[in-house]
Amino acid sequence: MEEKKLYRAVIFDFDGTIADSMPFLQSIGVDIMMKHFGVSKEDATEKYVSTTGLPYEHQIKMNFPDSPRNEAAIEEFEKLKIERIFEQELFPDAERTVRKLNKMGFDVFVSSSTFQPTIEEYFSRKGILDLFKAIIGYRPGFEKGADHFNHISSGYEIPLDEMVFVGDSLKDYERSRGFCDFIAVKGMFDSERFHEAGHKGRTISQLSEIQEIIDYFE
Repeated sequence: MEEKKLYRAVIFDFDGTIADSMPFLQSIGVDIMMKHFGVSKEDATEKYVSTTGLPYEHQIKMNFPDSPRNEAAIEEFEKLKIERIFEQELFPDAERTVRKLNKMGFDVFVSSSTFQPTIEEYFSRKGILDLFKAIIGYRPGFEKGADHFNHISSGYEIPLDEMVFVGDSLKDYERSRGFCDFIAVKGMFDSERFHEAGHKGRTISQLSEIQEIIDYFE
């Protein structure tokens, strides 16, 4: 049995990690790519999945650089997302896991490519906003990854090597490299895909497994 690793902070991705929202987001993201850029469903799906974890704005601009249709596609996605994101459920063990981590002493954060007010409203409606030390969302020039991790480290006096990021996408892992440890959540990507991307740390199937593999650093 591996020895538990010690941390002071646990940082969760939002979509696909705490909120079971990825099937919904992928559906509208793929449909919009097909509608605005005339690509096949297979091509749109590959483009969406390969860049998931990034803001949709970045996904579109990476996949369709300099297209005059970009802004309309991004605007439509964000409109559809805000209309239905609050219908998406938490993963069954998400609230229980966050409450347990709080009891263990951890500061619990969210770092996401979704806009901060949207996440705060989502958690407020679910009645769990108070469980998080802070919600760190996307705005242009302030993204999940270096911006967010450095903000948490400096703003809350938590060294980077005393925090762990929990996410469900290859881009989540990519953004953690060189900053903090990463725990991969299987779903859209399996263990093999994370390993191929270079992740040598832990991979879990359910959030509740986290409390069995980490402990609080006092």
